[in-house]
Amino acid sequence: MARLGFWPPVYGNWIISTEQGTRDASFAYTKEATLLAERLGFDTMLIAEHFMNPVSPDLSQLDAWTTASALAALTENIEIITAVKPGFRAPGVIAKMASQIDHISNGRMAINLVSAWWLTEFEMLGAPVLAHDDRYARSEEFLEVIVGSWTEQEFSFSGEYYEVKEATLSPKPLQQPHPHIYIGGESEQGRTLGAKMADTFLINGRPPEEIDEIVGHVRRLAHSYGREPRFGMSAFVICRDTEDEAKQEFQRLLELRKLELKGYDTEVVMLRSVSPGGALGTNGGTAAGLVGTPEQIAERMGRFEDLGIKTFLFQFHPVIEEMERFGEQVMPLL
Repeated sequence: MARLGFWPPVYGNWIISTEQGTRDASFAYTKEATLLAERLGFDTMLIAEHFMNPVSPDLSQLDAWTTASALAALTENIEIITAVKPGFRAPGVIAKMASQIDHISNGRMAINLVSAWWLTEFEMLGAPVLAHDDRYARSEEFLEVIVGSWTEQEFSFSGEYYEVKEATLSPKPLQQPHPHIYIGGESEQGRTLGAKMADTFLINGRPPEEIDEIVGHVRRLAHSYGREPRFGMSAFVICRDTEDEAKQEFQRLLELRKLELKGYDTEVVMLRSVSPGGALGTNGGTAAGLVGTPEQIAERMGRFEDLGIKTFLFQFHPVIEEMERFGEQVMPLL
């Protein structure tokens, strides 16, 4: 059976307002959702890293790494994947923080390397803004420093973007050889980096035939490096008793999203680059087609699993109510 995960609401209730729950981010809301996920039997979660809310700077945004540390102490079983963007933080610092959280969580820490798509954040923070291909070159060095710090007693590195001299890290992570590394990427550079360095390659939600092509491509690239990565996929889930009800909810949320985006620069926000037109959510969202009855969702998940998807990272709206519905109606069918 594939592993089940979710995206905690560190920036509120996704990109659409709702009559239920809260739209703005709060640690209390994220904590409640995470503890519910663990009770329901979810295996993992992915905490997105942003310094400002990707929809509007007027909205709150939780910091990924302080949130991960707090949740590590409050949970017992769920894996805590925490996103990190090279350019925001030094790799040696991330290696240390991740190792510490691995100890706090008793070996449940993982990282998701994101080479960054939203350059506005970098400009706001005064961080270096690199061209696309250069960002992936920096990401590769970033990971080399992290993994070297985790695995070697004394580590030195000299590259174009980072230089480390006789660095030591203690304590080392509990997980051996090191915490799990997740990488995604839409471009050829992203896929190549994932093939070379990812333990799990994450794919934005898509129809099965497109997932099949990406899995095959990345797997062939990985084999050329003597590696065999696993694959995960993001998807926005809408589950209802009938297919018509699920489609009606999809349309309702789509109209709400259109109202929410009025006045925002959609050339900048994440929605345009990683959610196809007419889709809800981010990172592919409803393009994966997990909109329907419990039986239809379970069957489609089975198709993805047959294609090599071993980890699902779900988006729900509103998070708590829809996660409960998924746990009660879909999970027993898997």
